[in-house]
Amino acid sequence: MGFRTLSVLCVLAAGLPAWANPAGGNPRLGRLFETFMAPCCWQENLIRHQSPKADDVRQQIRRMVAAGKTDDEIKAVLVGEYSRRILALPEGAAWQWLWWTPWAALMAGGLVAAWAIRRMMRRPAGQAPAAPPVALPEDWDD
Repeated sequence: MGFRTLSVLCVLAAGLPAWANPAGGNPRLGRLFETFMAPCCWQENLIRHQSPKADDVRQQIRRMVAAGKTDDEIKAVLVGEYSRRILALPEGAAWQWLWWTPWAALMAGGLVAAWAIRRMMRRPAGQAPAAPPVALPEDWDD
């Protein structure tokens, strides 16, 4: 791929057309589309997935937003229709502690490492430095 082609692709990507973003620049729709999974395969959220079923759910959300429903009301309708599986991040999920476990382990490891390094660097008070090595007699080489 040449430099010109790459430059043109970068310029086009910077100004993506409206069809590339299903929310059309509406932040509330974008947030809602990220919140719900595509019910056809349950592998991507509605902001990314392209399928007729995902289009139907996006249209359903647009109609509810236009009707003045709140985000919680929209969520209740979709969960009632598709179950909690429609949620990209289920609230109160039993596995939510997994999000925090790596960070907690990293912090604990950092604290233990800092404590060990500080302990190695500090010499206990009142302890004399190690004695110098024993001098060998001059006739040792013989």
